[in-house]
Amino acid sequence: MNSKFKIEDLKPVVLDLLANEKREIVFDILNMYFKTANSIEDFDVLGYLALKAEHRDLYLKCAEAAYTKAENSQQLYIARSNLYKAYNAMNMPDNALFYINLNLMITPDDFETQTQKAFNIALKGDRESSESILLGLLEKHPEKCEDMRSALSGKTLREGKLAEGVLSFLGTFKPKSGKFDDTLRMKRWTGAIQPGKTVYIEGEGGIGDEIINIRFFKYLKDLGMKPILYSSWSKYREDTVNMFRRNGFEVITEMYSINRSQLWAPMMSLPGYLNLDESKLWYGTYLKPFNDPKNKISSTKFKIGIKCSGNPYFSQDEYRKIPIEKMLEYLPEHAEIYYIDKQPINNPRVIDLAPRIGTWEDTLDFIEQMDCIVSSCTSLVHAAGAIGKTTFVVVPIAEYYIWSTSSKTTKSPWYGDNFQVHKQTKVRSWDEPLRSINQQLLKLIE
Repeated sequence: MNSKFKIEDLKPVVLDLLANEKREIVFDILNMYFKTANSIEDFDVLGYLALKAEHRDLYLKCAEAAYTKAENSQQLYIARSNLYKAYNAMNMPDNALFYINLNLMITPDDFETQTQKAFNIALKGDRESSESILLGLLEKHPEKCEDMRSALSGKTLREGKLAEGVLSFLGTFKPKSGKFDDTLRMKRWTGAIQPGKTVYIEGEGGIGDEIINIRFFKYLKDLGMKPILYSSWSKYREDTVNMFRRNGFEVITEMYSINRSQLWAPMMSLPGYLNLDESKLWYGTYLKPFNDPKNKISSTKFKIGIKCSGNPYFSQDEYRKIPIEKMLEYLPEHAEIYYIDKQPINNPRVIDLAPRIGTWEDTLDFIEQMDCIVSSCTSLVHAAGAIGKTTFVVVPIAEYYIWSTSSKTTKSPWYGDNFQVHKQTKVRSWDEPLRSINQQLLKLIE
């Protein structure tokens, strides 16, 4: 190794590799240099890059190593801050709170540290105490109103204030600039009825978010407007574009065809801009399976389609992933279990559909043939809900915004009556929601 090389020099290389979707190479590079790192600066750089790459295990190792290298009170304070953020990423709130409280002994009124404390208390399932801290911070720091609205959006949504809660969660009280604002200089649509106008809907998040929110195109059409989904990342996933188009939604993937005299809106903000309440979220199924003969399953047994985790590089995946052994523990022995994902899985009790899944059309076809779907919070449950399949979703304590509703039952206003939401109540434990689902499955089989 070149003796003049510094780990700091890795930054442009790693960031360039990440920009070109070379994440596995980045993991190898970071793991290799972690073995040679020996200073707090080295571990800080590696930790920063590990976080960028969503290499959460290494991010935590770097934070722990940097903490052991701290030599003065200032370095210790910063190291503790990095350490509790790493424990956040690994869904370890008790560990995070230990270091948060140490820092609060030094700076008891620090806004960021107090909000981190509130977040980790919420991760433990104590929303009331968490929100009490946040409301107190809002009173002391009214200038932080926008930040607090987002942090308190779950409370707003649980009170049934859908439009306000969604916009609070997404931070759209303060308009963000982007391609449509800065590049095309187009006017944002924020709810005013303008019959005959085209509204370009900018896709946000992943495919699951697009499946969730494409339903709102119906409401735009009912207003006499023409919604068109602009999904820039979908040009790399032609199958999702084809699936949406087949189901009657207009989609474009390039900006050159956009008419700048028309309007645009961010996709996930639509229920807020439309000022919808919970009763308007579900109007019936809006996706249909393709029913390709090659996807036919001939078995007559009770079939359960499952998925235990989503994109491993999603920053919140640590909160939602369920060990497959734990899920199988609560699935009936006499049912056939199908794993519905493009990523292969090796388990003798599971029929792996990965070799047969090439597109989202295949996925919809297999969902349709299941007697029910059981999954963690992934795009699979949204596709299943959109086609009306009996679905049980296992939701973590750190729940996605659509699961925060006024519902006091397992029903969700976002989907029909055959869709159930079973929520985690104890951090890192899935037994309670899976046990509840098991009881429902046994009733279905009977």
